Amino acid sequence: MALSKKHYKKIAEIFKNGYIESYKHALENDPLLTNNVIGSHIAEMQWKFIDFFKSDNPNFNEDTFLKAMEIDLEKLKKEYR
Repeated sequence: MALSKKHYKKIAEIFKNGYIESYKHALENDPLLTNNVIGSHIAEMQWKFIDFFKSDNPNFNEDTFLKAMEIDLEKLKKEYR
């Protein structure tokens, strides 16, 4: 069974939430956000998923998937200062 757009959207939402939580955690310990180890691990998983999605579905749009995970980092920084 191939994944649908609905699946890709939900997976992107999960990654986005993971990134937000990793940045919140990093900001608590590092206000300049010079190191986000958790975010780095999430990114590794994200790229492995993207490779899988592309191999599974030639119509998978990597740019759309990445855009769905974007967060406003500056806004987040202001909220947690």
